[in-house]
Amino acid sequence: MRMRMENVSEKQNFMVGASVTRTKAVAVVAILIAIGAVLRMFSPNILGITPNFVIAMYCLAISLLRPQFKGALGIGIVAGAVSMIFSKSPIPALNLITEPAGAMACILLVRYLPDFKIKQYSLMPVLAAFAGTLVSGAVYVAINFHFALNLPIAAMRAAFIGVVIPVALINAVMAQVLYAPAKKMLNL
Repeated sequence: MRMRMENVSEKQNFMVGASVTRTKAVAVVAILIAIGAVLRMFSPNILGITPNFVIAMYCLAISLLRPQFKGALGIGIVAGAVSMIFSKSPIPALNLITEPAGAMACILLVRYLPDFKIKQYSLMPVLAAFAGTLVSGAVYVAINFHFALNLPIAAMRAAFIGVVIPVALINAVMAQVLYAPAKKMLNL
C-alpha cells in the first residue's frame, strides 16, 4: 500500500493528467533525446543545413508527457547538454540557453493551447516542435550573430529565414509523424 501511495505522488509531481511514473517519463525523455542525437550526428547536410532532430525529439517528449514547467526546463537542459557534444557552433555552451528556451516554448503551447485535432490525430506535436525550434533558433541567432560575432541585423534575418525556418518545418513534420506511434508504443 505504501509503495502505491508513493507512486501516486510521484505521478502528480511530474505529470498533468497522465498516468506515467517519473521513472517512465525519464526513460521516455532519455530515449527520445538519444534518438535525436544519433539522427543529428548521422544526418547529412541538406543544402548546407543540418536539421537539429534533438529539438524535434524533446518537443515530442514534452507533447507526449505534458510535464510541469520545471520538468520541461529539465528536459531542455538535458537536451542542451547532449547537443553541446556534437555542436558545430563556435560557442557550444550556447545550447544550454537555446534548448531550455525551446522547451519553454513547447510547454507553453502544450499547457495553454487547446489540443487541435484532425479526426483523432492531435496537431500539438507539429505546433510545439515548430514553435520550439523557432524560439531555440531565434535565441541562437540573436546571441551568436549579434553578441558574439557582431553581425548586422540583416545577417541575423537571413540566417533565421534561411536556416531556422526550414529546420523548424523539418522538426515539426518529424514530431507529428512520430507522435501517434510513440504514444501507442508507450501506452500514453
